[in-house]
Amino acid sequence: MNQILTAFRLLGEAMGDARRRPLAPWVIVPTLFNLLLFGALYYLAGTWISGWMAGLAAGAELQGMWSFLNGAISGALWLLQILLWVMLLALFASVFTVAVQLVAAPFMGLLAEQVDKAEAATPLPDERLTAMVLRTFRRELVKTWDWLWRSALVALAVLIVWLIPPLTPFASAVWFLWSGWLIGIQYVDYGADTRQVPFKTLKQQARSQRWLVLTFGTLVLALTMVPLVNLVVMPVAVIAGTRIWHRHLTSPASS
Repeated sequence: MNQILTAFRLLGEAMGDARRRPLAPWVIVPTLFNLLLFGALYYLAGTWISGWMAGLAAGAELQGMWSFLNGAISGALWLLQILLWVMLLALFASVFTVAVQLVAAPFMGLLAEQVDKAEAATPLPDERLTAMVLRTFRRELVKTWDWLWRSALVALAVLIVWLIPPLTPFASAVWFLWSGWLIGIQYVDYGADTRQVPFKTLKQQARSQRWLVLTFGTLVLALTMVPLVNLVVMPVAVIAGTRIWHRHLTSPASS
């Protein structure tokens, strides 16, 4: 219970600190990056939808005795276009979050460094910016591969559970918890990465506080499922995850 409450407290603390100096400038940069990337992709996809709908409307226009139905058809197509826009927003809210983790990793790494400076008594390892960007990107690839093959196995187990009628309701819960664990590891790892702690070591340390990491991850996961909120919550999760690493997961062997 203490670990669960700690996850709530640290995430709430991070939400407040993200709006104040010295972290606010470092939060604004990745947030703007997310918004610009999201907006550009949404605009391009929306332009394609508008063009497709215009062609569909032109082909659906009736002539002669049935022309009185054109108003109803236009209204139905308008509603369809609104539905498509909403569905596109929901799709981007889920898929975009995963993609932006990889692209925005260097920005998140810089934010984690600022949190690290306030949390740790020892200085960060000396490293050039270009080396940090490359290392962070490579680490994201390692993490992506790690959760991909494990998620495939969990997905298979979830499918088996789903096919057993009495256990079907538990399938979604298992997948949600697994996803929460992955999200928790993802954001706690930013703190470990700034100290160049191996990803394998980070996972071992996380298991020692599994309820803290799991609760934190499921909270972030729930927020990332809210369209647009998912673009803002990522820097906040980096702050909270880095603090979880420094305050609850570090040991003499890993610091």
